[in-house]
Amino acid sequence: MPRKPKGNEGELAPKANEAAPNTEASEMESSKPEKQAPSPRTRKTTRKTAKDENKVDTVQAEVQTPAPEDTGKPTDKKPKGRPKKNASRSSLFSSKESAPKNEEGVSAAPEEAHVQTIQDTIAFEPEEETVAVEPLESVATDEQLRTTIHVEPEEPAVSVPEKQREEEVEAVPKGEPDRKDNIREMEVDIRKLNNMNIKDLYTLAKKYSINGYTGMRKNDLVFSILQAQAKSFGYFFNEGVLDIIPVEGYGFLRTGNLLPGNNEDIYVSQSQIRKFNLNAGDIVSGQVRAPKEGEKFFALLRIEAINHNPPDRIYDRINFENLTAIYPVNKFKIENDPQKLSARIIDLFCPIGKGQRGLIVSPPKAGKTTILKDIANGIAKNHPETLRIVLLIDERPEEVTDITRSVDAQVLAAPFDMPPEKQIKVAQLTLQMAKRLAEYKYDVVILLDSITRLARAYNNYIPPSGKLLSGGVDPKALYGPKYFFGAARNIEEGGSLTIIATALVDTGSKMDDVIFEEFKGTGNMELILSRQLADRRIFPAINLQLSSTRREELLLSPEELRKVWILRKMLSTMGEEEGLTLILKKMKETSTNEFFLTLLDKERSRY
Repeated sequence: MPRKPKGNEGELAPKANEAAPNTEASEMESSKPEKQAPSPRTRKTTRKTAKDENKVDTVQAEVQTPAPEDTGKPTDKKPKGRPKKNASRSSLFSSKESAPKNEEGVSAAPEEAHVQTIQDTIAFEPEEETVAVEPLESVATDEQLRTTIHVEPEEPAVSVPEKQREEEVEAVPKGEPDRKDNIREMEVDIRKLNNMNIKDLYTLAKKYSINGYTGMRKNDLVFSILQAQAKSFGYFFNEGVLDIIPVEGYGFLRTGNLLPGNNEDIYVSQSQIRKFNLNAGDIVSGQVRAPKEGEKFFALLRIEAINHNPPDRIYDRINFENLTAIYPVNKFKIENDPQKLSARIIDLFCPIGKGQRGLIVSPPKAGKTTILKDIANGIAKNHPETLRIVLLIDERPEEVTDITRSVDAQVLAAPFDMPPEKQIKVAQLTLQMAKRLAEYKYDVVILLDSITRLARAYNNYIPPSGKLLSGGVDPKALYGPKYFFGAARNIEEGGSLTIIATALVDTGSKMDDVIFEEFKGTGNMELILSRQLADRRIFPAINLQLSSTRREELLLSPEELRKVWILRKMLSTMGEEEGLTLILKKMKETSTNEFFLTLLDKERSRY
């Protein structure tokens, strides 16, 4: 701000638009020689008043930008064009006598007019003039200022010896990676691992010090590498079955027996569920972090695989309800040991195909659990690519332990000491998991023991509908078990879901008989166990005349079908015990069913 002159030192013009006559301005222009332009940063303007030429008022103004200061008050229009320096100065001096004065003799012109006039005087200069003073640093343009406003000043480069730099690098511990964003530092994902040959997988397994990798199957080796890789980054690798909370939208990965409320449950956010189009029952594998302060559950950080496949494959799947159900055409070979006669009998008299819906009708203590174990082990040995699940509902805890130790399958159990709602939850989540795998064209087998107890759990859990069947069964209680059992099917688009369930009869409970009658005829395979044979300790206690499979011609070869029909004709003339005893005797003399049928074909003339 220029200072005001005191006394008679000089008077300022009242307004910029009250300019002096043009004659005086032109005379001053012609009389004054051109001067060199001052520095763009600092200019000195010297003005002499008319009254006292000896007194000089010197005004210094540092100009930062050519735009005038905004004083908040309206200002007059500036003259068009670029004003000349001498003309502006002459107009300033010519109007000084007409300005009003205050008591001290100082001009009373408004302060903004003074500022505007001074700025107009010093702001513009011809481009042709050269600067005599040492030039200052050029002012950056607006665009340059915008691009560089957030850039921090560079520190002066300091030369560091190479030896010192190497020591600094070695000082960082190799086992402690940067945890800031180490999720994205994964070397390989499941898709790359699946495309690798076994030699490259062995190299990675050796790098991560995985024990016994040479004896692993490729799928197990891939997940072992992913687990070791996640551990090297400070996290751990885990997988579970997704259980979505309906109202909130988020979910949890259930591990173990799929029971909710477990401390090992892994939280899955709503955004992850939407991004990857996850459904209830999806088997999700990925990196998991421990709960932070104030958190209760583990959290899923990175999804590595969905249903044992790369995550992007989930967008190609078809909903299970939209798949086409057909009769089973591919047979499961249950026979795996010459001494396991129950498996050999099942292969001949009631074969099980991929997508079978089978019912094992059994009285108590007839050996149904043993038959289930033989079926599971036979499928595991002859069809290792099949996913096997044994679901035990309302069973004894010691039986759960025995089956877990003797069966090569995933065992999910809800013993009888659990409330009905937990038993139903385990069954529902198991079914959803099997459906999601079937959508990925897997062959899934569920062995359920038993569907009668599952119906009992539904009958105790659902609210009463007001109607009761015989034995106190609510009709609504049968919807859940029927939905479970009816999900078994062979899928035309690929994949299958096989369900073999046991149904209890002759227990002395009218409810069990009603439940069996409701499921009678819903399956396409029935294996009937006999109480009389079990009482006489003839095992397996299978009623050969009543046990059968619908459309067995689709599962057996024409030669096998012809011999089996001949065998059934022979058994129809015998009693239940006599026929089973004969079959068991001939099977013990042969090692396979093929030799057994050949032997019977030679001796058929006797019968």
